[in-house]
Amino acid sequence: GLALTPTLVVKDGSTTLTLTTDYTVNYSNNTNVGTATATITGAGNYTGIKAQNFTIVAKAANTLSIDAIASQTYTGSALTPTVVVKDGSTTLTLGTDYTVGYTNNTNVGTATVTITGAGNYTGTKAQTFTIVAKAASTLSIDAIANQTYTGAALTPTVVVKDGSTTLTLGTDYTVAYTSNTNVGTATVTITGTGNYTGTKTQTFSIVAKAASTLT
Repeated sequence: GLALTPTLVVKDGSTTLTLTTDYTVNYSNNTNVGTATATITGAGNYTGIKAQNFTIVAKAANTLSIDAIASQTYTGSALTPTVVVKDGSTTLTLGTDYTVGYTNNTNVGTATVTITGAGNYTGTKAQTFTIVAKAASTLSIDAIANQTYTGAALTPTVVVKDGSTTLTLGTDYTVAYTSNTNVGTATVTITGTGNYTGTKTQTFSIVAKAASTLT
C-alpha cells in the first residue's frame, strides 16, 4: 500500500558505486501491482540516466483480516452482512481490493463469507458468522373458527405464517392443544423448530352441541 523503494546495486564493471556520490535514484509507478521503474541519474564522475524495471506482485489475501460478523437472525432469504476487510489498519474497498461470496447463508447454522483478492491482492480468505432462529412470537396464527363440542379433544388445523409465507407443521413448528374438549375457550400453542424458536398461542371457542341433534 506504500511506495516501494528497493535498494539498488549499481556497478561500473566490477566496482559497486555509491548512492548520492556516484548517482541518485528516482522511482515511478512503484505503489500498485504491475511494473515499476527505478531510474538512476549520474552524479560526480557519472552523467546521464539509466533505468531498471522491477515487478510489484499482488499481496496474498490470507494475510488480511476480516472483522468479526455479528450473528444474523433468520429471515427466509439469503443473508449478506457487510464485511470489513483490513490490511493492517487500512480498511480495503469492496470491488477494488476484493470481491465477496457467501455460502450456507439462508438457514439457521454457520454461514461462510469468502473474500477473493482483486487489484493489489490475490487469493482468498474466509470468515464465518452465525444465523440464529427467529422468534416464534413474531409469527402470526390465523383465526380459528369456532368448534362444536363432540366429546373428544378438538384439534383444528392451524395456519401459521411468517409475513406472507405459510409455514410447515413439523418442519417450522409443532402444535399442542389445551382445554380443548369441553365447551369454553381452548388454546393452541405452537413451538418453533428449525429456523424458529420460542412459542406463540392462539385461542378458539368450543361451543355447545345443539340439543336437537340428540336422541
